[in-house]
Amino acid sequence: MNKIKLLSITMTLFTFFLPALSYADALTGKEYQAVVKTAYDYFNGAANGDQALLANAFDMEFGDVKMITVNKDTAKETIKTVPLKAFSSYFTKATKDTWVANILSVDIVDDKMAMVKLDFDTPKTHYIDYLVMYKRENGWRIVNKTFVAKKK
Repeated sequence: MNKIKLLSITMTLFTFFLPALSYADALTGKEYQAVVKTAYDYFNGAANGDQALLANAFDMEFGDVKMITVNKDTAKETIKTVPLKAFSSYFTKATKDTWVANILSVDIVDDKMAMVKLDFDTPKTHYIDYLVMYKRENGWRIVNKTFVAKKK
């Protein structure tokens, strides 16, 4: 009877913990690491004015940034779209401030598309970015960056 009880407990443990082990493997897998690296290439490229890192992170041909802007005269909100190639040109030199970024979540679909939620903090502004990536022949690239910014 003890053998059956021990076998039952062992099977129960495997049933509950085996899926958790495979989930942990997915979070530390090759694609996950590549997606995270791409997100940090964007952040470090912007913080350091490093155009090579930005070019590595952004799909310069097809990517864009969408942002909420407010018309100063009418106070009306609109959505502005800027190509990533033009957006990257805003970052030509390293910041003198300390910027901090933390990845809040990563969702990868079929090792082909990913969504990263990035908490991006500067001394003057707090950003939440959503970075949509596609994996193409040259690796993971950001094709859309959408964000909200809150002045401190």
